[in-house]
Amino acid sequence: MPDKKTKNMPTLSPLDFRSSPLLIAATAAVIGLSSLPQTVYAARWQEVGENETSLDKSYIDIDSVRQDGNIRVAQFMTVYEKARVNSHDIKMDRYIQRTAFDCVNKTISLISTVGYLDGQRVGFSPVRTDWMQNFRPLTETPFVQRSFALACTVPVQAQAPKPSQPQAPSTPPPRQKSSSGTGIIVNRDGYILTNNHVVDGCKSLTVKGSSGDTIRILAELEAVDRTNDLALIKSLQPFNQAASFRMPAKPARLGEEIGVIGYPLPGILSSEPKATFGQINSLAGVNNNRAHLQISAPIQPGNSGGPVLDASGAVVGVVVSSVAMAMSQAIGSVPQNVNFAIRGEVAQSFLTAHHISFIIAEPGKRLQTDEIAENGLQFTVQILCN
Repeated sequence: MPDKKTKNMPTLSPLDFRSSPLLIAATAAVIGLSSLPQTVYAARWQEVGENETSLDKSYIDIDSVRQDGNIRVAQFMTVYEKARVNSHDIKMDRYIQRTAFDCVNKTISLISTVGYLDGQRVGFSPVRTDWMQNFRPLTETPFVQRSFALACTVPVQAQAPKPSQPQAPSTPPPRQKSSSGTGIIVNRDGYILTNNHVVDGCKSLTVKGSSGDTIRILAELEAVDRTNDLALIKSLQPFNQAASFRMPAKPARLGEEIGVIGYPLPGILSSEPKATFGQINSLAGVNNNRAHLQISAPIQPGNSGGPVLDASGAVVGVVVSSVAMAMSQAIGSVPQNVNFAIRGEVAQSFLTAHHISFIIAEPGKRLQTDEIAENGLQFTVQILCN
């Protein structure tokens, strides 16, 4: 039943359904379908982009994403350029839709809609209980395709565990699993650049170099940039070598050859750092994210935060993610070497904002791949999170 301050909005017509930017971009899983948000503000809204026919913008609530098989369910929000009255005589400046998305069959189904004006709920449609029987094909427009790629590659949040009986005081707490990533030494004072997701939630941090010994050096978290997934940590000991960053005036070029240094798959592969090579395949990431580069150099879990090096050994990016397994459901096959890095200029801006000194490389000679690897090992460390 609608409350006194809101109006019940009839279910959208088929025309509304096909044209809604929110519906075109759905993502997630099948839990909590009847619980609607009471505010337009979620934990993490990520922009999907503008519709081709208006200046309205759409966003996905990253933290709402859930999955069951090839079906994903998520909340999407469309923000109007300015408030307007819809066909049901309800004035609103944005609305949130909970939408189901079949990433394999490329179909979509509306579950519910809530309208807002100035942060207050002003109307809603009933929650559809037959949404599983009402999937419809996507339309082939650039916005739809951009939304589809984002919807079916957003990392899925784990479902909340069911409440359990409290344990007896004598029962020891479960041991927290450790994880690891890669970092770039940015100066000899001990500052190391990595991804925020590598250090997020860590109770303690240690770093280990490539010298072959097992000595771990304690480190402390200094700063983070959650939007660009960057973090700065500081080792309690100085270093002898540091990376050089490419000049911002000479950004990465499409087709340019690059190398990646990192510590992938710890506990499975050897403990030594690995070097892989490839090219820059695109000057933007998913959803035309201009803060990212797409690279073909193979990466694995554990590579996150590592350097992407140009032919002279200068840093042009910071490894951040791969879409291979996340995209496999969407397109029916596993993409090969579709990986992403944060642009070196974005990383430099982050360091500058926190008054961290770093070296800008002068244009240098082209190195052989073994020389690039040998050079990169001097300023690449493994980061251990406990």
